[in-house]
Amino acid sequence: MATVKNIPLLRLLKFLPFLRPVIRLLYKRTSPVLRKELLGLTFSGPIGVAAGVDKRGEYTDIISCYSPSFIEIGPVRDVMFTIQNLQKRQEDILIFANLSNAKDIERVFSLIYDFVDGIVLNVSHGTNVAKTIDHLLELRRYNDTYKPIIFKLFSDLTHEDADQVADYMLRSGIDGVMVSAEFVQKVRDKTLGLLPVIAIAEISAPERAAQMLDMGADLIAVSNSPFHYGPKLIKRINKYLEKR
Repeated sequence: MATVKNIPLLRLLKFLPFLRPVIRLLYKRTSPVLRKELLGLTFSGPIGVAAGVDKRGEYTDIISCYSPSFIEIGPVRDVMFTIQNLQKRQEDILIFANLSNAKDIERVFSLIYDFVDGIVLNVSHGTNVAKTIDHLLELRRYNDTYKPIIFKLFSDLTHEDADQVADYMLRSGIDGVMVSAEFVQKVRDKTLGLLPVIAIAEISAPERAAQMLDMGADLIAVSNSPFHYGPKLIKRINKYLEKR
């Protein structure tokens, strides 16, 4: 995973904001053709950045210059510092907060809810998943604004697990599912296409992104790809998808 610590350019741009318009001019590409309405939100395109790149929401304005339609920050640990960073942001881009198995997940959920566009629950099968998610779904009811809650399926998911999880998601009130590439089609089939599917993957070329969308992914959260394979990658993907 390419974190900001491993990407000197992002750290540099944080302290040289006057360069961001140049970066945006070079690497940003959006198109009405790629716009999607999902989860009650408008996505400028199907490609976003997965959690792990910007863990504390410090670099969302900079990352947004590279054409993603959303940024998944986290996993959130220092929630107050993350909120401070989010309050400073200037770019209009969708932000999802990744909340993991922290003991205080309910507190983090309640605090960060108003500062993001959606929540990604990254709770593993080592915890009481259904109980935790049910409680967070209940907490959402006490907020003035409805925001989507996405269940991120654990990485060691088996096909048997996928069957059980799909049944639960359809009954629970979960708004969408985030899953690794190999489970996209299975989850899509099991949930009868009723839940938006976000694929998590390292994408090295536009053709691979198109293939995953054809498999049933509604959106793709790329991990280290936007930077490991060059800063123009998301722009190249969007350009390729426009012409399909």
